[in-house]
Amino acid sequence: MHQPNRRHLLAAAPGLALFAAGCPKGSGGLGQVGKALKKFLPKVRFDRVKLRNINFKKADLTFLFQVDNPAPLKVALSSFSYALSLESSTLFEGDNANGVTLKPEATAPLRFPMTLKWADISQLLKDTKGKDKLGFGLSGHMGFNTPVGEARLPYDAAGEVPALRRPRFALQDIKLTEFKPMENRARVAINLGVTNLGGSAFSFKGFDYKLKLGGNRVASGVMDMLGDVAANSTQRLSLPVDLSLTGVGAGIIDAFANKGKVNAQLGAGLMVGTPFGDVPLSIDKTGRVAIS
Repeated sequence: MHQPNRRHLLAAAPGLALFAAGCPKGSGGLGQVGKALKKFLPKVRFDRVKLRNINFKKADLTFLFQVDNPAPLKVALSSFSYALSLESSTLFEGDNANGVTLKPEATAPLRFPMTLKWADISQLLKDTKGKDKLGFGLSGHMGFNTPVGEARLPYDAAGEVPALRRPRFALQDIKLTEFKPMENRARVAINLGVTNLGGSAFSFKGFDYKLKLGGNRVASGVMDMLGDVAANSTQRLSLPVDLSLTGVGAGIIDAFANKGKVNAQLGAGLMVGTPFGDVPLSIDKTGRVAIS
């Protein structure tokens, strides 16, 4: 799948350039001095990608690695370029002249923070449904200042980053489970179609809802556990609601009595259990639904 390239200039990006170190590009241009300096070039050990925060809009990530500077003097990173790809599709690329200075004969951690917005990779998420993680690749070059000029080193790194897709809710119908107009009460089940395109089951809990029928608020409450939806599937979840028929309107009572249709609106805040922890979600669904 082809994704349009996006160029970004990121303030923290010098860290990216230190994923790996090799021989200076064009080291022959530095001659014997360049060869002698080779053993003093920084060496980098990629550690991991840390997930700082995740929700249904974005993931805040930090690429963590360790850098060894064997030189007996400070070494400055003077330039770098980077290209970030997900599932082999290049998404972000750029360069930055801002440098980072490494202490002499020391090892130090370097962190590269970035934010991955799901809206920027919406098509990729559709194409990779059923996967909780996406393969990434980082490549480019880094430039280090030396007494005889800049030594340009290539780097290349790979790993995985999380993928989180917002679950989809749809109002399907309303099942009338109890109807007692003489007692001014009824019980219904609001049936929801819930789609989970991730690679792990989602759980839906703390369902804090408000229900309107025919434009009138008829119920509100909190359901501790709405249910689970298996990975890469659509399932029906039911929300049981007790209604007082006082003030709901004659049209709603008629629809209940004759199994007609009503205009419904369901708003809710909830927590979604994901493989990356509990993630908050808000929904607001409206539609004309049948009474069964």
